Amino acid sequence: MVTTMPIPMITPAAITIIHMTEHAPVGQDFLRLLSWVSPAFPTGGYAYSHGLEWAVERGAVRDVETLCAWIGALLRHGSLGNDLIIMHAAWTAGADDARLRDIARFACACASSRERYEETVYQGEAFLRAAGVWDVVPPKAAMAGVRWPLPVAQGLVFRRGGVACGQAMLSGGYAAVAALVSAAVRLVPLGQTDGLRALSRLESVLAETARRAQDRTLEDVGGACFGSDLAAMHHETQETRLFRT
Repeated sequence: MVTTMPIPMITPAAITIIHMTEHAPVGQDFLRLLSWVSPAFPTGGYAYSHGLEWAVERGAVRDVETLCAWIGALLRHGSLGNDLIIMHAAWTAGADDARLRDIARFACACASSRERYEETVYQGEAFLRAAGVWDVVPPKAAMAGVRWPLPVAQGLVFRRGGVACGQAMLSGGYAAVAALVSAAVRLVPLGQTDGLRALSRLESVLAETARRAQDRTLEDVGGACFGSDLAAMHHETQETRLFRT
């Protein structure tokens, strides 16, 4: 007896993404990803500390242990974990520009302070401008009238650039964690080796958070990292500052 398998439905969005990536040589999508998460990618990430500068001044973050505890909490229960959920939603939306606009508005509304809002939209829009070199961003008409937070920008660029979901989640999360560790190396200060120790210790937390984000929706966005949220608010009036947030 001959059995047949059902043919999966291919949506217009999927057709668009296939068309955008089908001619890329093997490995080219990985090379793009390396560029997009490189510290040299022009998003200005070096200028933002996500409130960490105030936490260092107050002594809440002072060494590798406290830094890992701070970032680990943000991954498990706070803004970094939420960003991964939002990134996954944007990756899933793919070429659905209307859906992406809704996700962008939602992500903007999730910012817990003025500086958090500025940090995510300034970096997100800089990310989109830079990624435009690869022709993987929506047309200007589709982007007009909406601010584009970083996780939304990353999600749509990763998807349209041919990056697999799991790689996208890990890469976006790693970029955020590495940026905070780099800020702490300068602020605490920590040595470069201690910065690497922090990255090593946070690998398992990041991997688990990225995996969990793929099973969640925007309805699961929420957090309990009030100390980090307050740090971002206090930073607005901090007298001596090296970072914009």
